[in-house]
Amino acid sequence: MILQNTTLDFFLLGASAILLIGFLGRAIARNTSVPHIAWLMLFGMLFIPVFNFVPQSSLLSIISFVSSIVILIFMFNAGLNINLHRLLQEASRASIVGIVNFVVAAVAAFFVMFLLGYGMILSSLTGIIVGSIGSTVIPYVWQNALRRNKNKDLLVLESAISEPLSIILVLVIISTILINNYQVSFLATTLVSEFSIAIVLGAVFAFAWIPAMSYFQRYKYEYSYAASLSLVFIIYTIVQDLGGSGPIAALMFGLVIANGEDIYRGLNYHHSHSFTLSKESKSFHDLITFFTTSFFFVYFGGLITPSDYYGFLLGIIIGLVLLLARIASTHLALFKSEFSGSDKSLISYMVSRGTGAAVVAVLPISYGILNLQFLDVIFMTILTTIVMNSLLVANYKIVPPIPAS
Repeated sequence: MILQNTTLDFFLLGASAILLIGFLGRAIARNTSVPHIAWLMLFGMLFIPVFNFVPQSSLLSIISFVSSIVILIFMFNAGLNINLHRLLQEASRASIVGIVNFVVAAVAAFFVMFLLGYGMILSSLTGIIVGSIGSTVIPYVWQNALRRNKNKDLLVLESAISEPLSIILVLVIISTILINNYQVSFLATTLVSEFSIAIVLGAVFAFAWIPAMSYFQRYKYEYSYAASLSLVFIIYTIVQDLGGSGPIAALMFGLVIANGEDIYRGLNYHHSHSFTLSKESKSFHDLITFFTTSFFFVYFGGLITPSDYYGFLLGIIIGLVLLLARIASTHLALFKSEFSGSDKSLISYMVSRGTGAAVVAVLPISYGILNLQFLDVIFMTILTTIVMNSLLVANYKIVPPIPAS
């Protein structure tokens, strides 16, 4: 009985510490632009591998379960945060910036790894994982430097494009390795089948759910917003069992229900009620994401090997290379655009990697493709880019817009 009480107390204290650090990290981030994920990762590293409060082997035993749940919720929330109308309206500029920055960053990180003697698979996975900027730091910087809406909108759209793209490409590489058949025709057919099943079923379930969701919201059924999340888990399971990609289905489901009003209007479907996701539903899903990512980043930090100095040094080098690559690619993508030199500099400073990089880095480990030391490199890359991002933005001087005459 005493042992059970001790275990329960230990779990409750650990859970409360994680949530408290998640909250305090967000509070600190409002003034420092250092997102809460940095504090959570460091707490996890101190809590588990340094002080050994929880055996690291226990974390490894549940890595497949944790990675599946976190990537499902992350992809669903990523879909909910994509404004399809704004994305299509500003698609040309955001797509150019997002794709150019992603490709240049991924190639730069790839060559760092490859030139240091790492294989093609490890170098490719590293480049793709750290290729996308993290959406985590952007909300905090809004309150400081991103006063101009066009800067904020461009970064949000870039993140909305690049983070899911990073996860999709990593899933493609993992599928290729697991299939173990590198014939182009076979590989293309298999991947198209996986992704088409996910996209079609995710969209079909979403189209069927939107009117029902509207009905529940309209008549104020209590906790109806929880039904959307439960449906995501059902869709994920069905799609995976049918040989499709569960994360892509979750992304598609979230994207369609978040843009239901615009999609149905575009299909000339006339209805008398709103098909827009309510604020309560958005707040609920944001809260679930906060809980999930808070626990995940402590878990992620717990998988780190503090004595892996070479991995940390490599992560710092990759972080510095990513900054140089982003400065070059941002000015290239925004060449002869309406953005001023000051705007381009600020956008190029947004080098921070975040939730997407950490979540997708765990996937190759859960499938047994890479060993645990791979996470040390990604961990330090995320931490380095966050620190650089914060320092550069803190010293950034806002140039006020010229008032209209």
